[in-house]
Amino acid sequence: MLCEMCGKESDFTKTIFVEGTKLTVCKECSRFGESPDGKGGGAKRGTAAAPSRTMVTERLEARERRMRTRSIYSDEETTDLIPEYSKVIREARAAREWKQEDLAAKLNEKASVIAKLENGTMRPNDALLKKLEHELGIKLTEKVSVVKPEGGRSAGKALTLGDMIKKK
Repeated sequence: MLCEMCGKESDFTKTIFVEGTKLTVCKECSRFGESPDGKGGGAKRGTAAAPSRTMVTERLEARERRMRTRSIYSDEETTDLIPEYSKVIREARAAREWKQEDLAAKLNEKASVIAKLENGTMRPNDALLKKLEHELGIKLTEKVSVVKPEGGRSAGKALTLGDMIKKK
């Protein structure tokens, strides 16, 4: 008979469940699934127990925290990339007497990425920013205070363009 998993012709086949699908497989492939009667095969039927209520509750609470809307004005300060980041990166690399290729190899990036960063034509993403700060021992972010709109805004209504414009 033909094995439904590997396609080999086999004299002996066995019916197993693989990820909830019923398959007729050869002796070698039978270890990848569960036997319908709970005997033999790879994992025993029912070993993948349902998650406990506490685990489900924790996951739901974590999802709730992630999905909760946040006010962009709630934080008084936020971090942002410094304006002269390209100059700081170039000077830090030059101070260590590294070529762009050397820094790129240490960061596991392309040399063209380092060149673009040093020219200021590319802004680093968060992951690259962390790698640069760690490898060069520099600080590329600064705390910036959040600008809140002034006056004219009535409570409970959405922010409009008129709220952002200063009136004479």
